[in-house]
Amino acid sequence: MAFLKNWQCLMLGYCLALSSSLFAANPAPVKSLEPTTLYRWVDKPSDEAAHVSEAEDRLQKAISNPEFMLNNWVDLPTSPDIRHKKAQRLSLREAILLALRYNPNIQNAELDRIIQRYQLRLAHNEFELQYALAGSAAIEKSRYSGVGNTTNKSYIASPELNLKTKLGTQLGLNIDNNVSNYNSYSPVLNFSINQPLLRGFGRAANEAGLLDAMDAEWLNKLNLQQSVIDQVTQVITAYRALILSGNNLQNQKLQLQEARKTYEINEKKIAAGQLEPTGNIQQSYQIESLSLMVEQAENDFKIAAQDLLQTIGLDPKMRLSVPSNVVVEHLRVPKMKESIDWALAHNTQYLAQTMALRADERAYAQAKNQQLWQLDVGANVQTGSINQVDRQRGFPTIYNGQNMNQTARVTLTVPLHDINRRNQLISAKVRLEKDRLNLIAMKRALETTITNTINSIESLAKRYQLAEKQVALAEKSYELEKKKQQAGIASALDVNNTQNQLIQAQMGLISAKIAYLNQLSTLDRILGKTLDYWQIKLRYGG
Repeated sequence: MAFLKNWQCLMLGYCLALSSSLFAANPAPVKSLEPTTLYRWVDKPSDEAAHVSEAEDRLQKAISNPEFMLNNWVDLPTSPDIRHKKAQRLSLREAILLALRYNPNIQNAELDRIIQRYQLRLAHNEFELQYALAGSAAIEKSRYSGVGNTTNKSYIASPELNLKTKLGTQLGLNIDNNVSNYNSYSPVLNFSINQPLLRGFGRAANEAGLLDAMDAEWLNKLNLQQSVIDQVTQVITAYRALILSGNNLQNQKLQLQEARKTYEINEKKIAAGQLEPTGNIQQSYQIESLSLMVEQAENDFKIAAQDLLQTIGLDPKMRLSVPSNVVVEHLRVPKMKESIDWALAHNTQYLAQTMALRADERAYAQAKNQQLWQLDVGANVQTGSINQVDRQRGFPTIYNGQNMNQTARVTLTVPLHDINRRNQLISAKVRLEKDRLNLIAMKRALETTITNTINSIESLAKRYQLAEKQVALAEKSYELEKKKQQAGIASALDVNNTQNQLIQAQMGLISAKIAYLNQLSTLDRILGKTLDYWQIKLRYGG
């Protein structure tokens, strides 16, 4: 056991000296750290915390009201450059929180929410009151041979109001304000109403676009959540990969160290005549092989450190320090049925397919409506100084009831051999049927994925238990060989061999731990539970 303590001390010391470093456990979720603690690696943590907080506030305002962007920028933060070489110890939770602030993929998904929210605003705008003010001015000069010339001036200002209802009713109101050549002010009020009775009538025919936009908004919230979950899972995987890479490097170094000790022992035996002169050739080969493996392990370690920095969104020159082991508090295998039921209610891809099916059903209803005859009723009312007979001018002509023109109409259009409309119906039915099949296939694929993942978790849990037993047996074997050596019945080579077996067993144990924890993280990602596990609440979902 003394060897194990020395080995752990060597590992920790080496990790603190490396340029990128180290390793991490999957700690139990904790509450958010103070901002200044999270940014302790920058020159002015409080300034960086304030900068990030201000950017988050701007983003929240832009998502709540996209028109905030008309006169402002969000200006999301990027990780500051590192100005010192001190290694920064980083827990897995801190790595996740930093990724939420600096990961470019997460930032892009958050910025997309601004546009997505405005798309919903546009969909609602279709059934809101539309108003505009149009104006024109014209000067017309005419010359007549032998008579003379004349100049006509026209100034028109026309405020307009339009409204479409969810039943298809269209209302219009405008005023033509015309000032003629003789300063005669003659406004004309026009009111119109049009109501489809067959094609284009009803909420199903008119509200589909708005309902699609509302479903898309709900799905966009889920997509943002899934984007964050995916990036958090990548951070977790990269963090644990760094742990595994660091442990592999330390194991290779320890094996190389033991191989060199064995080589020295063999040299002494050769000098004493206890071993033939060629007895150390194999050991020399072993040393060179292990040296090559150490070099490869060092390169893998540096790559793993850079991968973690990139995934988080930190400066590539930053030096990290992480724990040297992972902790599994207790083994758990999720229940199959509960996991499948949860996934069917929360998995983003499956829910997206259900939304697509709902949109297809609305599109099919619209396509059927488009096959109907076009039967519209409408009316127009025009008041004001319509002609020059009464010589009345000004606003009173609009409401005095003396100048009014009323029109009622019925319009019927019967489509004959309208292939375009038939194509709409055919396409809508085919798309609906395809998405029904796709939904069934996706449900089965999701169930299969969860089944395979949980089976893998169960297998990895057993592998972890076996690896623990293997380490315990290797420790006993190593202690026994040391006692034999003290009694003179075992050689130093035997002790070295059992020591290498112990190192390999310990390496297998941490590999089993990480594989088990990563598979749990994968299941959480599929089920959409990652953010809940790490107690992360999105501010920008709505």
